Amino acid sequence: MIPIILGVVAAGAGALGIAKGAEGFNNIKKAEEIGKLAEKRYEDAIEDLKNQWQETNRLAGSYGNLQLRVRQRIVGRFVEFIRRNGQKASKTEQQFLEGLEGISIPQLEEFKTVAFEAKEVLNLVGKSTGAGCAAGTGAVSLASTVGTVAVPQFFGLFTKQVAVAELGLPGVAVWLGGGNALLGGAVLGGVAVGPALAVGGFKLAGEGEKALTQAREYQAEVNTQIAEIRVAGDFLRRVETRIREIGILVRKLETLASKQLDELESKDFLPGRDAAAFQQLALLVKALVEIFKTPILDNQGNLNPLVINVQAKYKHLGDL
Repeated sequence: MIPIILGVVAAGAGALGIAKGAEGFNNIKKAEEIGKLAEKRYEDAIEDLKNQWQETNRLAGSYGNLQLRVRQRIVGRFVEFIRRNGQKASKTEQQFLEGLEGISIPQLEEFKTVAFEAKEVLNLVGKSTGAGCAAGTGAVSLASTVGTVAVPQFFGLFTKQVAVAELGLPGVAVWLGGGNALLGGAVLGGVAVGPALAVGGFKLAGEGEKALTQAREYQAEVNTQIAEIRVAGDFLRRVETRIREIGILVRKLETLASKQLDELESKDFLPGRDAAAFQQLALLVKALVEIFKTPILDNQGNLNPLVINVQAKYKHLGDL
């Protein structure tokens, strides 16, 4: 009678162990699914951020090239116009400007510096790898600032490869691999087999719960990091918006200044007749130089609020 009871107890323990083992196995499968899904979401978020960064960097480079062009073709041309007409009238630049309002000698010197810097950058580009370098160099530190301040702190987020072993379950494969053999033993009704399966099953169930807990912790960590990645992406999109807005204004001012220069250069300059046109041109050039002096980002890598101010200050000129 006792052997029969022991057999029943062993069989019951074995059945319970098998159920627990199945539960543990399911938990591990669920943990792995949670981990893989979290990892995929993380990788997708990182890829989106990289793509966003590339687009922002490209746009920053285009704005840098725009600056180089305007510094050379508008500011430099304006400085040359003053020099050339001063020589024609046998006057110094200061004497030439004395009868004209809208620009001072210190401002003229600033314009010369702006034009000279653009020339130096273009010369450097010409001696290096070609026009492609202009995007990075001509961005006037914008792209590099965005890159070093806004992005790498998010690119540096720690990412874990989801695997059973890394969820703290180095022995899971052993327990899963041995499960079938123990199940076969239980069917034979051996006294020793039942308790062995119960122990194995309970351990498997324990490891399964641990896997599930750690997978959910990992999922929560990934969710936090994805939220931070999205903050970075939103920041880059705001930077792009700011670049586009200021770029539109610069292009409008460039077009107006170019027309004014064309008109003034098409005939001999007469102060009495052309003073108003000269003053209008000087105002456009001053606006462009002030815009160029106002970086998109401040020293902390945040959007510079002064850009909004300078946009508002000169928006009416672009609407002329």
